[in-house]
Amino acid sequence: MSKKLCRLTLILATIIVAFASCGKEDEYDEDLLVGSWSATNKCSYVFHDDHTGLYTNKDGRQRDFTWSLDGDELELELQGYKDGSSTIITFTVYIVEDLTETRMEAYEKEDTSKTVIVFTKKK
Repeated sequence: MSKKLCRLTLILATIIVAFASCGKEDEYDEDLLVGSWSATNKCSYVFHDDHTGLYTNKDGRQRDFTWSLDGDELELELQGYKDGSSTIITFTVYIVEDLTETRMEAYEKEDTSKTVIVFTKKK
């Protein structure tokens, strides 16, 4: 009886651990994003607490954006490019691998090579 109970307990513990980790996404505190960041892709980003921001590319061109952080996905909706009478809106989704008060590591979701971009918060 004791051996059966021990095996049953071991099986139950294994099942609990398997389901506890199943589908778990990293949750990051979005307040950590608020501020100015420079990135290794030579771009800079300013995240405001009202979920708006300003993106500056490596050539100095700026675009406004709105942002959201859901689990480990940081989505930017970039405004700006004019094409005739319409405005072109683009979306960029980053997968956040690490986020602290001073550093973020992420890659673009569509990047199959998962090249990590390091963002450093400006002081």
